[in-house]
Amino acid sequence: MAWVCALAAGPLAAGCGTNETTVDCEIAIVGGGPGGLHTAFRLGASQGKNVCLIEKESELGGRIHDVALDEKDANSPRVGVGARRVMETQEVLFSLASELGITLEKPPLVADLIGARGKYAFAKDDLRSQYQGLLAQQDPGVDYETWLYDVLRKGPGRASIASAVDLRAYVRSHAGLSGYDFLRDMSRFRADFEYPLDARGYMDYLDEEWDVCCQASYPVGGMSTFIRGMEKKAGESGVRIFKSQAVTHIERSSKGFRYRVRSQGQGDGQKSMVVNANRLVVAVSPYWLKQIEGDIATDIQKRSEFQQITGVRVVTITQWWPEAWWQTIKDPGKTRDNNVWRAWTTDLCLNFIEIPQEPYAAAGKVTRTVYDDDIRCVQFWEELAKQGMPKLEAELQAQLNTLFNHNGATVPATVNIPKPTKTHVHVWPDAWHWLSASATLSNADLANWAVQPLSGEDVGLVGEAYYVNRSGWSDGAFKSSLRLLNETYGMKLPGVSSRALGLSSPHPAPPLRRLRSQGGH
Repeated sequence: MAWVCALAAGPLAAGCGTNETTVDCEIAIVGGGPGGLHTAFRLGASQGKNVCLIEKESELGGRIHDVALDEKDANSPRVGVGARRVMETQEVLFSLASELGITLEKPPLVADLIGARGKYAFAKDDLRSQYQGLLAQQDPGVDYETWLYDVLRKGPGRASIASAVDLRAYVRSHAGLSGYDFLRDMSRFRADFEYPLDARGYMDYLDEEWDVCCQASYPVGGMSTFIRGMEKKAGESGVRIFKSQAVTHIERSSKGFRYRVRSQGQGDGQKSMVVNANRLVVAVSPYWLKQIEGDIATDIQKRSEFQQITGVRVVTITQWWPEAWWQTIKDPGKTRDNNVWRAWTTDLCLNFIEIPQEPYAAAGKVTRTVYDDDIRCVQFWEELAKQGMPKLEAELQAQLNTLFNHNGATVPATVNIPKPTKTHVHVWPDAWHWLSASATLSNADLANWAVQPLSGEDVGLVGEAYYVNRSGWSDGAFKSSLRLLNETYGMKLPGVSSRALGLSSPHPAPPLRRLRSQGGH
């Protein structure tokens, strides 16, 4: 904070020369992820320097976080270890991209390789033979996975879904035990089927996510271009942003301001801070909020709404390569758009590999080799990473060889996978959030509560964790921010409807029939 003290005058200079810097703001925002930064960016237009944002990391973005082969080279392509894409019906993100001048690339959809129970195929229906006792399909006009989800979403069991013990019990009851196994194995997301989740909340989310379709767009520069663009505009409007400040206390104050935020400086030369404010926006996920003390933080943590949120732990492993060894791997049943760009399987802890096809990221010869939210495999990768990169990379190569060599589906039958140039492991303690099993509130109840979680207090919660009717890594964070800005700060920003109308988009996309695998996180 030396630069703050060098430029400070008045109240800002009060802590200079000591171990603590004091800052006075009208609105304090705790957390600089997409939700918190978007809130600061929007409020900055009218509030300017009255807005302060405090972030514990040295850069903003939260789960929008890109990495490069050479972090010192500004031209080295950056790829997301969290958010990667914008789906074509995510109007909020497309509008923001246009506002910030972000260029989006739209590569064609190519081939997905799916593995389950020792068999690999390019269509999920080709794997049905691995499951005995599946329900007889009543609608031959769609693929079997879509039909099963239609049974769950639109069938008679939906009327009594609130009485289900959890999502697993609901799916097994109405899709059958084999149907549950089939849906779990066909999904890229294991946590959806393994965590104890509220059935009603999940199905409400699925209604929102289902038609987020179908073509993905990727920002040139990575998803962090959204972060850099908002940060630049917020700074230009006068918003004060304090990075490398880990908030330790969020509490009430009686010294001229209603609230006080205390933080510990991270790194050499970083002083601790006290931020005084009259209004608070807490844009911190439950995992991190539980590590913050103070009566405001504690009061939020005690609320039953907060306690009904479940976080999902995720590990992603990104690798750069000396050559694009995957370019020869193809679906022999197609003559065009037949390159394999994604593969997932229940048989390996790789779980899900994604190979960027957009020109910007593809130039980096990079893969997101692992996306895993199966808690057992997450623990496996975490423990292996502690043993050192050589062991981790050896296991990754062994699993890649199992996936792409002699799988009986792709050509050529074998491919030579070289040693990677770089491997980056990232663990997200709570990458996704759901309502926990047997929750007493709905997704809409949670989003409404987050606008003012403590009665009589000028405090709001922002983030995907508090708006679980989302689709994608950042969609819920932005929509949560929009709800707060419209409801509490009197803005009329498009993208979410009013409290009375619920959570849906004011201009929902028409229903689309497609494979669920085209969308998703």
